[in-house]
Amino acid sequence: MELEHRIGVAASRTLISAFVFLAMSLLKIYFGYFSGLPILVADGVHNFADFLMFIAAYVGLRLSLIGPTKNFRYGLYKAENLSAFVMSMFIIYAVYEIFLEGIRFTVPRYPLIGITVQVVSLVIDLALAVWLGNMKLKQVSLINAETLHNYEDSILSLIVLIGIIMLDYELRYPYYAVLIITVAIILYQVLMILKDSTLALLDATDKRIEKVVDESVKEIREISGYHDLRVRKAGPYYFIELHLELPPNVSVRKADKITDELEKRIKEKEPLVLIVNPHVEPSEIKKETRALIPAGQNGEVSNFAQASGVVLAEIESGKMNLLENPFKKMERRRLPALVEFIREHGVNIVVTNRIEEPLMLALFGAGVEVYLSDDDYITALEKLRAGQLKPAELKENI
Repeated sequence: MELEHRIGVAASRTLISAFVFLAMSLLKIYFGYFSGLPILVADGVHNFADFLMFIAAYVGLRLSLIGPTKNFRYGLYKAENLSAFVMSMFIIYAVYEIFLEGIRFTVPRYPLIGITVQVVSLVIDLALAVWLGNMKLKQVSLINAETLHNYEDSILSLIVLIGIIMLDYELRYPYYAVLIITVAIILYQVLMILKDSTLALLDATDKRIEKVVDESVKEIREISGYHDLRVRKAGPYYFIELHLELPPNVSVRKADKITDELEKRIKEKEPLVLIVNPHVEPSEIKKETRALIPAGQNGEVSNFAQASGVVLAEIESGKMNLLENPFKKMERRRLPALVEFIREHGVNIVVTNRIEEPLMLALFGAGVEVYLSDDDYITALEKLRAGQLKPAELKENI
């Protein structure tokens, strides 16, 4: 399914789940007061929080289908975070009031009603969890969170059911333990909602998405590195900005293909990433770089077909090693032999006086930067360190 269709299905099921929770909330609050069961009322307030959470999620999913507007370039997705923040504050206060009522320990008037309501709630929680978790929306992380939340609700319903039975048998201290556990679970869930909404409103980064970006970047060999990664969340969606370091010889069209591929891989891992905004810049020559330079008899920079030797140079230490050119006499398989040599010796940069397009493509595919120079190899290395050498450029998109 396309992402838009998955989001539409997720929104519909989220809305249905929301009104199921609303009905459960009203039933629990009504029968909780009617039967004298504050712990049932507390669970009803918790279900009302679930209702508001699912409504906020539904609004966020629907807004995502609308997309950005003229005045809201990043969309209206943070409306979900704002509503979740406000809702959380009210729920925390309500749970506090119910806890004060619950510790008074009053024997329920009609415990059987509370037990029946709670059994029904337990069945519904499990059914919703299975219903949400069984659909083909696993790539929508919001649905995964809602599924997990429903399983947690079923556990809470079971705990409340045990508490009601303890009240009926007048087991005061076990009941207090159950009440405290119930309130703690509710507060934990609400505080997590409050935390997530606050972090989203403050544009805090997301470590999980940062890891997704890091993995995706490392999968593309042409990318030398990245920095200034920024991840912001709005509703259930993510916006990513980063600076990509590409070899200086990469053409504009090739850079565009690389960024498109990166965006594709990121969204495959996390479809709720809406925008990936990369800024491309040439990679810097690092100290640990190893350069390979074909050199003539007089030390001038040459090419692999004519050079009498090749120079392996460490940029950091300045150490150089002059070897006989193993490629000069090769008429066949010169290109794959050169690429293999480069990989074996950990070469990052090649400096030559000229280069043919097939060799340029092969070196670029191996993640090697290529520079042009007509100087002797010592001068060429000095200019390379100073960033004064001209990078070889690909004429065509590859």
